[in-house]
Amino acid sequence: MDGPVTLTIATFNRLACTRQCIDSIVACTQHPYRLTLVDNGSADGTPEYLSGLHAAGVIHNLVLLPENMGISPAYNLGWELCDAPYYMKIDNDVVFLRDDWLQTLVRCADAHPDAAMLGFGVSSRRIVYAQDGRNVLYHVGHVGGCVLIRRDVHEKLGFWNEDYGPYGEEDSDFGLRARLAGYVNVVIHDPDAPFIRYCDQDFSQHGQYSAWKAENRRRNLNEAFVLNDCLFKCGFRSTYVERKYLPRIEGLACSFTANKAYLREQAEREARYRPHLARILASEEFARINDEMGFNFWY
Repeated sequence: MDGPVTLTIATFNRLACTRQCIDSIVACTQHPYRLTLVDNGSADGTPEYLSGLHAAGVIHNLVLLPENMGISPAYNLGWELCDAPYYMKIDNDVVFLRDDWLQTLVRCADAHPDAAMLGFGVSSRRIVYAQDGRNVLYHVGHVGGCVLIRRDVHEKLGFWNEDYGPYGEEDSDFGLRARLAGYVNVVIHDPDAPFIRYCDQDFSQHGQYSAWKAENRRRNLNEAFVLNDCLFKCGFRSTYVERKYLPRIEGLACSFTANKAYLREQAEREARYRPHLARILASEEFARINDEMGFNFWY
């Protein structure tokens, strides 16, 4: 498929990581791309740094949010700011190491139309999906860190789920919906030369940041994600997900309004299914769904 890839990076502080990430994209990317940055209200000089790169033409689309809207609303802007045949979600601590990284992902996406999420890594389950030259493709539950998705997949599955707050299970959620829709999710591994690494960080700040992420994950896994997981698997909720917060972009600024229809449907699902969730999860029918679909593991 011809056309560029829209690379979307959401930032919230961690300026040193963002510098390494963007520098590696500029240095290592040969395939055509459009770079979109969405800042979630950073207070460490990130907005000023990104504004300079935008003025220099390094960043093609820039949105500076006044507050932290969370990962999913920020990354969802990438779908809408660039009408490209491929979309890529990149964490700002990813550093690319090879100049063929993006064309490798695009080539794999075109060769395997049943693949929804494509990225780099090695599955701990070691399930080999296919061979692609010297690369090994592993079938996984979802892809995090950096993930490429074709536009036709987005048109079928919709957006990153915005139910999970500032830091959530949006990757796991998208991967689950992809598998329920008949896709597979794939990571590419070259046993001789890695495609990415994660950037060097200030570990004096890393512990606090990790604790914040862990608390958000714990709350999501025990509340929002466990309910959505059940609803998607049982067919009580569509695998196509709309936006919970509707953006209005004016220049580099963006404001959001709540999607009232989404909130109304969400409240109805909560009222209908939350009281019965424990019984559903403990039921033989739910166990059968997990067994038949191979969902008896977490990624």
